[in-house]
Amino acid sequence: MIDERIAQRERTRADSWAFGIIVAGLVLLGAPAGLLWSAVSPRLTVQLTAAGPSTGNVEGKAFVGADGSFLVVVLLVGVICGLLAWRYARRSGPATVLALLVGGLLAAKIAAIVGVRPGATDVRHMLSDPMARGSVELFLKLRSPWAIVFWPVGALAGFLLPAIVRPELLD
Repeated sequence: MIDERIAQRERTRADSWAFGIIVAGLVLLGAPAGLLWSAVSPRLTVQLTAAGPSTGNVEGKAFVGADGSFLVVVLLVGVICGLLAWRYARRSGPATVLALLVGGLLAAKIAAIVGVRPGATDVRHMLSDPMARGSVELFLKLRSPWAIVFWPVGALAGFLLPAIVRPELLD
């Protein structure tokens, strides 16, 4: 009876550590994923003329491209995180799955915020100057707030894929 309690306490402690490490690791990956998104995402070029700013006819395509590139980046990063969690933390089972969900949501939110930061100061300065002329590239914000769920979806898919493909690895 006492041995079972000690074993349960040790298991809970190990699961808690796995949860914390996975969530912290995913949160730390949020900023690099956001920078990757900003590197591959299309930008909206704004022409500053005497008549005012002009974007042309590509606004819709740029916004769809920005959201689409975000989905691809966070889905791929999520799958990789899920595969790594399977490899190193599958013994913690439910704690690992919950950590992939919580950490993935937090990391995707961070990626969405960080991804629009590069060049933001230059854009604000140029747009605030009434005499500015030329063109400026805008990093587009994520317009689909539900897109952040693709990181945990990818992570859970990456975590479950090895169990489906090779169930003998479950031990």
